Amino acid sequence: MAKKAETINFSKAILRLEEIVSQLEDPNLDLEKGLGLLEEGVKLHKLCRSKLKEANEKITKILEEDKDI
Repeated sequence: MAKKAETINFSKAILRLEEIVSQLEDPNLDLEKGLGLLEEGVKLHKLCRSKLKEANEKITKILEEDKDI
């Protein structure tokens, strides 16, 4: 992965995850390369999950503030 997981945005992380899945589906994939891709994918998955959780919390906060108006 060219960028650190913390600096990549959600859209780019999703695109990279799609690339990783595609590569992991190759039956001729080398074991070591596959393990590296899996490790990268897990990190990106955690990043995306975290960003989605943050977005959900912001949305909830915005909607709750809207009720008070």
